[in-house]
Amino acid sequence: MTMLPKNFQLDPQLRFSQIEGEVPEVRLGESLRSVCSTPVWEALQDGLMQVLATRIPLSFETELLGEGHQKIEITPEGIGIAVAIQPKVVFSPGNADEFFQKSAEMLCLLELGTATLVRVNPAWHAALGYSSQSLNDRKLFELIPDEDNLEVTVALGQAAQGSTARFSCRFLAASGEFHSLQWSIAPGKDGLPAYAAARDITQSRAVELEIRRQTHRDALTDLPNRKSIEESILKLLTSGSHGAFGVLVLALDRFKWVNEALGQDGGDQALMIIARRLGAALRAEDVIGRLEGDMFVALLPGVASDPDAHSVAQKVLEAVQSPFALRGIDIRLTACIGLALAPFHGTDPRTLLERADTAMYQAKKASRGHVTLWREGMSLTGIERLALESRLSQAVDRGEMLLHYQPQVAAGSGHLLGFEALARWNHQQLGMIPPDTFIPMAEDTGLIVPLGEWVMKEAFGQAAFWQQALSGLGVSVNLSGRQLSQNHLTEHIEELLAMSGVHREHVDLEITETDLMQQDEAKVRDVLFKIKDMGLQLSVDDFGMGYTNFGRLAKLPVDRIKIDRSFITHICESPADEAVVRAMVDISRTLGMKVVAEGVETQEQFEKLTQMGCDIIQGYLFGKPLPAADVPRLLTAR
Repeated sequence: MTMLPKNFQLDPQLRFSQIEGEVPEVRLGESLRSVCSTPVWEALQDGLMQVLATRIPLSFETELLGEGHQKIEITPEGIGIAVAIQPKVVFSPGNADEFFQKSAEMLCLLELGTATLVRVNPAWHAALGYSSQSLNDRKLFELIPDEDNLEVTVALGQAAQGSTARFSCRFLAASGEFHSLQWSIAPGKDGLPAYAAARDITQSRAVELEIRRQTHRDALTDLPNRKSIEESILKLLTSGSHGAFGVLVLALDRFKWVNEALGQDGGDQALMIIARRLGAALRAEDVIGRLEGDMFVALLPGVASDPDAHSVAQKVLEAVQSPFALRGIDIRLTACIGLALAPFHGTDPRTLLERADTAMYQAKKASRGHVTLWREGMSLTGIERLALESRLSQAVDRGEMLLHYQPQVAAGSGHLLGFEALARWNHQQLGMIPPDTFIPMAEDTGLIVPLGEWVMKEAFGQAAFWQQALSGLGVSVNLSGRQLSQNHLTEHIEELLAMSGVHREHVDLEITETDLMQQDEAKVRDVLFKIKDMGLQLSVDDFGMGYTNFGRLAKLPVDRIKIDRSFITHICESPADEAVVRAMVDISRTLGMKVVAEGVETQEQFEKLTQMGCDIIQGYLFGKPLPAADVPRLLTAR
């Protein structure tokens, strides 16, 4: 929406310039303000300003002109506005042209039939560098790239049919560079030009594209990461044009030796060599990605049989296992490959990747340099998984679940602000089960709901105890997507808060960005506003991993964003990472949100994030997650 300047006001002496119908209370030349009570004038003024800014018609009901309940309609007329009160019409051309000229927003009159910029206001010149009036009478299609023609043509057609149209396109600036503009067009009336407003979103679009690139690409090799590969698998499954295809998972043998011998930098160089070799060995239509560590993946469209898959795998092994020199040392790596064929071995991304991964581990058990195709019954972890799921359902009752607490400190001072509560599972026979194993399992089975309630109960009670020693100490608790969808979530939270006695203004509930995106927008907004009404804080966790639109985030009662650790790791070495984090901080602060940086491990990272304007720091630099029994020593030290 185009916004009026804060100091812009309609003239209270705005006069009636034309009247239709019998209106005994007013005469031509009389001020509009004189026939309105103060509340009515304020409502009418707001409406007039809104229509001047947006050029979108507005209607509402109120008391006016001493005639009781009245319906008022305000519509744009050329560069003026018209106020209709029932059948009586008042034209108020008033301040519209002054607003057009002085607005900081990019406003223009647009001839739809010829796509001509009839008139633009000075804001265009300021934003795009053109000299005064040089854009007037220019054809829109002369100033946008051919690839954007279709979207613009469709939008102009909608406006020509009388509908408000919104679209985005690139627009040529005087410098010769393209800026990204977001447009809103209100159709003209009686053959008059349409009224359009444009907003330069070049910076935010660049940030979003870079965030998307980083969340979909591996930082070391720039290959697609797991998230991107899963999306590519889904496209292959649903496109209908590729038929069957292969999923190949490759893991290097004894790669730990390379890291130990050459250091992490040497290991990284070796991985980049392997990535290039995979690209050279496979076809242009194949999709190559890096899953993690020394594990790579390839999607093979058209590879539909066991012989074809093995043929490709052997070619890949030959490319990988060819010796190469690194730092004066001849290195020969071997690898094992697991294969799965879609749709025969699975019809969703997770299943196909899991089965190719299972086949790869079977290949490793056979010998180095081995290739294995997944087959029914191959997974040896199925029974173990069932046993773990059964045990997980009893873990709380058996006393196997516990919470660890990771410190959160103020940027700059390092002052302790609170802790994030993190669930841990200490299995009686197997020891500590990694969260990456049992949290997804709890999500899949629905056990995350009772587990989440237990976490809140324990964390709230523990925080209330600590707050007696250190007033203002906060606690952050993760809230899962499954919990968000529960019907009586807010009632349960209220009960737990009341039971614990914790100071609720220092309780922060964290929702991952991915979980937030997967929820119904209207429903999740309602739940989050109810939580805010309870006096709690709200954070979006793992920010940047789900590519949330900042516009959507601005509509939610979010107090903090937590920038995912993947953006922090290389912030001191990578100008691109630094630029993305800086942009996240700037936009978040503009929206009135605090910023938490996760995964901070060095003093250099801490100082840079402080300089950028981050508010809260969390990471190994200030402490690993601690059992509750170890926290008092930390409180005493602070």
